[in-house]
Amino acid sequence: MYPYQQMYPSYYQSQPQQQIQPQIQNSGFVSVSSETEARNYPVAPGNSVTFKDETAPYIYTKTMGFSQLDQPVFDKYKLIKEEQETPVAKEKNDELKRLKEEIKLTDEDIEDLREELKSMWGEINVLKQSKRPTKREKDGDD
Repeated sequence: MYPYQQMYPSYYQSQPQQQIQPQIQNSGFVSVSSETEARNYPVAPGNSVTFKDETAPYIYTKTMGFSQLDQPVFDKYKLIKEEQETPVAKEKNDELKRLKEEIKLTDEDIEDLREELKSMWGEINVLKQSKRPTKREKDGDD
């Protein structure tokens, strides 16, 4: 035992350090003429670059991790233009959707009726076959 050890203040004990997670820095947009050009574009470690393809409706991002040994991550996004709906067009679309739902129900009802008719005609044909008199029965009535 060391009796003097307790007399020293606890300044010498190491305090746990908080790990600060570095964040990827976005370097903005770069115009490219092809996906190949974007894939070959050099990106510094810890950075991400977004590319706008001038010849196709695509956006690419290339992100490099913090280590120089990391492989870059390449993502491809397709740009799709959305048409803005006017209130009148929206009402027409809603009405078309409602009518389509009604038509679906009608189609289902028609199919049910077809099945019922098939079943009834089958029963009628069975009854005709069983009630049909033979030729001898007809001759005997004379």
